[in-house]
Amino acid sequence: MNKPGMNTSEVEQFLNRHGVKPTPQRMVIAEFVLNAKSHPTADQVFQEVAEKLPVLLSRATVYNTLNTLVEAGAIREVYIAPGPARYDANIEEHHHFVDVHTGKVIDIDADRVRGIASELGPDFKVHHFSVTFFGELKNR
Repeated sequence: MNKPGMNTSEVEQFLNRHGVKPTPQRMVIAEFVLNAKSHPTADQVFQEVAEKLPVLLSRATVYNTLNTLVEAGAIREVYIAPGPARYDANIEEHHHFVDVHTGKVIDIDADRVRGIASELGPDFKVHHFSVTFFGELKNR
C-alpha cells in the first residue's frame, strides 16, 4: 500500500518508478488519488483537482491519466457497485466494505476472506477474486 500523505516530490518519484511521465496534470491527479482514502470516481477526481492547476483541465485528461496510471500498475480500477469505476491507490490484494448509508468504502485485508475461495471445492480453480460487503458502520 502507498504511504499516506505523499508529498509532491514523492508523487513525482512514484510516477517515475511506474514509467509515467510526471506532467503537471498527472502530478495533481496522481497526488489526489494516492492520498485519497475514498476510492474516488473519475468525476470526483476532476472536481477536486480542476481548480489546482493554472491551466484548464479537461475531463478527458483526467480519464486518460487515470487509465495511464491503471495500465502502469500504479493504481487499481475497482467496481464496487453498479455505477462508475472507482480508483484505488492500494494495489495490494484486498476487498471492500461499503456503508450503504454513507457510501463510504473501506479496505478489508485479503487474509480476512481468503478461505472463501478454498470452500468452492475441486471443480473450481480460482485465479483472483474480489469481495464487496455491503452494510452499515456501527461507529459512524
